[in-house]
Formats: sequence, C-alpha cells, structure tokens
Amino acid sequence: MVLTQTGILLVFLLITASAQGGPSREELDIAAKSPAYRTVAERFVATAAARDAGDLEKMLSPAIAARAGKEAVQKVISGQILPFFAEHKDIGRTNTTDGSGNTGFAYYLYSVPKAGQQKPFVIYVVEENGQKVVANILVNHFVEGRHQ
Repeated sequence: MVLTQTGILLVFLLITASAQGGPSREELDIAAKSPAYRTVAERFVATAAARDAGDLEKMLSPAIAARAGKEAVQKVISGQILPFFAEHKDIGRTNTTDGSGNTGFAYYLYSVPKAGQQKPFVIYVVEENGQKVVANILVNHFVEGRHQ
C-alpha cells in the first residue's frame, strides 16, 4: 500500500486521536488541505535548487516581503536560501503539522544534497488573499520532535 502525505497525516491523526474519541472534523479537514500547500513548499525548494532568486521572491508572502523590505528579502534569498539549497538533490523524510488558525502548514523537511548529509529546514506555506505563498523558511533549523 502506498500512502500519500495526506494519507500519512490522516493515519497520524487517527492514531493520536483514538485516545481522545477520534479525530475531529476540523482535524480531518486540515489534513485534506495539506497537499496543495505541500506542492507550494516543494516548488519553492525546486526553485531554490535551480538558483532562481527572482521566482523565489515572487513565491514569498507579499505582506511579509513588504514588511521586511526588498533589500532584506534579497539578502536572505542570496545569503541563506540559495546557499542552503545549492547542492540539493531531493527532499528527505518529513513530518507535517498544521499552521495556526488553519490558514497554512509548517513542513519539517530535509534537503538531501548531491553529496554529504541531509540538512534540516522548516518551510511555512499559508494562504494569503486566495494564493498559497511561502510565509517563512528556516534553513539549517532542526526542531526536536518534528524532524524525524
């Protein structure tokens, strides 16, 4: 049997919630929304690995980018994100959780480089004005209990 990310999350919710009387409708709805957000996270990683700073900038939350300022956004992209994904080959095993307010998801992922050890990162994908965008990305960031 092959499980999708949604299937894995639904199984996790069922196991976790069994002691609490089962998953709520809200938990099941959250799990069903995850694939669309996960696609944005994966596209962001692929764009970073392709070293396309312009497209990365377009994928970021316009509200957060406006608060940070164009110069700060470009500095983070060129100084942190592009170097982190420079040798990226694949996304490693992950554990997924929902974002606050059911407006997005945080993905605890690993970048598997062409050579060397996998590197942890966290990417937050939210819905803003009807569009799914990257709200934040933390590179070289390991979260105990989330990265597995």
